Amino acid sequence: MRASIRFRLRLLCLGCLLLGSVSLAGCAGAQASRRSTTRGAYDAYLRGLMLERSARLPDAVEAYEEALTLDRTSAHLHVRIGAAEVKMGNPRAAREAFRRALALDPDSADALRWLAMLDTSDGNLEAAILAYERLWQLDPSDQFVLSTLADLYVLQGRVADAIPVYDQLLESVGPSSQLFFNLGVLHGRLEDYPEALTALSKAFELSPEAVELRVALGLTYEMAGRPATAAAHYEEAVRADPFNPRLYHYAARAWQEAREYPRAVANYQAVLDLTAGDLEAIMGLVRVWIAQRQFDRAAAFLGDKLQELGDPPELYVALGIVYREAEYVQEALRAFEQALRRQDAYAQAHFYYAAQLDALGRKVEARQSLRRTLELEPDHPDALNYLGYLDAEAGVNLAEAKRLIERALELDPENGAYLDSLGWVYFQLGDLGRALTLLERAAQQLDSDPVILDHLGDVHVRRHDVDAARRAWQRALELDPDAAEIREKLQCLPAGEAAASTP
Repeated sequence: MRASIRFRLRLLCLGCLLLGSVSLAGCAGAQASRRSTTRGAYDAYLRGLMLERSARLPDAVEAYEEALTLDRTSAHLHVRIGAAEVKMGNPRAAREAFRRALALDPDSADALRWLAMLDTSDGNLEAAILAYERLWQLDPSDQFVLSTLADLYVLQGRVADAIPVYDQLLESVGPSSQLFFNLGVLHGRLEDYPEALTALSKAFELSPEAVELRVALGLTYEMAGRPATAAAHYEEAVRADPFNPRLYHYAARAWQEAREYPRAVANYQAVLDLTAGDLEAIMGLVRVWIAQRQFDRAAAFLGDKLQELGDPPELYVALGIVYREAEYVQEALRAFEQALRRQDAYAQAHFYYAAQLDALGRKVEARQSLRRTLELEPDHPDALNYLGYLDAEAGVNLAEAKRLIERALELDPENGAYLDSLGWVYFQLGDLGRALTLLERAAQQLDSDPVILDHLGDVHVRRHDVDAARRAWQRALELDPDAAEIREKLQCLPAGEAAASTP
């Protein structure tokens, strides 16, 4: 019995060994087959690379496709096919190949890069951004991806999104004058001037000889409402580059904003020393003298320049503005007419001529000149607004007036004068709620304009809010004590709790 059991056990073990040997032989065969397949795929892939580098692109694609028949799970082979299709000028086929790669491997950086570049070249920036964002997630330190993504955000107007990308770039690259400069510009575009100045100052510390950084600091200080500090930076830029007229222009403008008029004059004159016919510098000097009410000096200077430069029409317009500010109404009109005699197709001269005609009460001719302005320059926002306001003031052509002023606001959405004009159109149309909203916005934009406050008072009276009307007119009279019409309106108001002594 025991022998029989032992015999069966030996037979069983022998069977196990035989089964095991068969199983092992089967595994070895499968592995050998896989090695053969992998080797074949690899050989085809290498052949494809060599063909691609030899510019035999159709043959390269054929080799890569052969490799794919042996290895269908390789995302990289699809990428190589896509790259070859790009080189052959077949973007559609290339895209399909890259998408197949991503279907196999959603994190294929090569496929994402190629698709991002194709989308960028096609102007499909949203798709390109999505691809670069994914690449950023895969490798937060990839400098090419970061810089390209930042550029795309800026192109799309997504300035706030670009800023953290630059922060990441600085973390990856280290302190960089160019990166700090770009970051400062972006903060400036968002009107975050403290952050802009911080970044630009760091850029300047790294490149203290860079004139453009001085200029960027100056421009940012100007936008931040610190013109004297801006001018000091421009002056330093002038010392570094004394033959650059543009720098003197910047300095002159900033000194004028700071009401440092002698310094502004000196810088404009420096421009004219370098370029005697620089019209911008001539106009700048005229603006400085107008701000100082030195009208005779400005007129004499322009007379000399007109003779020196051969009567350019721009200088006649400037002379007209000087006379207009000096309240020499007929002289102003003649100067604008002289400009138009020399250049009838001068839109800005027609505009100023229209304003002078209006000041003289010649409304019909003023409208004609404004229409001529718009023939020459259809998107002239001041002319659109002015023509619309003339009709709104007269209570005529209100539908056209509304259309004209709305177009002006499309071009300059926060212009207080345009908001006032549109508010007055709505007042004339009887829409007092809309008129009030627009006029209040206008008053916020131009809080020292008595005309807007006068309009606000009219709207409040029509809405039976006497106290609000009184406050608006009293403020308007403070700004323009000679406004007899506003004084009469105040005197006609009934007494109320908020009544105060009329100035």
